[in-house]
Amino acid sequence: MSIIQKIFKFILPKKYFEKIEEESKKWFFVCDCGYEKSVWDAGGLRFSAFPKKKPVVGKCPQCGKIGVMHLIKKS
Repeated sequence: MSIIQKIFKFILPKKYFEKIEEESKKWFFVCDCGYEKSVWDAGGLRFSAFPKKKPVVGKCPQCGKIGVMHLIKKS
């Protein structure tokens, strides 16, 4: 668990934190090479976010490409 996740766990009531954790696990960073990693596993938080697909700049740990990856919500 990342430091930001620990802070939110400490501050928020358990019920709300569990909802944020559940939703964060549905959001994935996806590279064109097929690499996927959930926002939660990457140490982040994402809750009640819109749109369902968002371009983000990053470096793929699988192919090493630096550029646009997509942040996608999977149900």
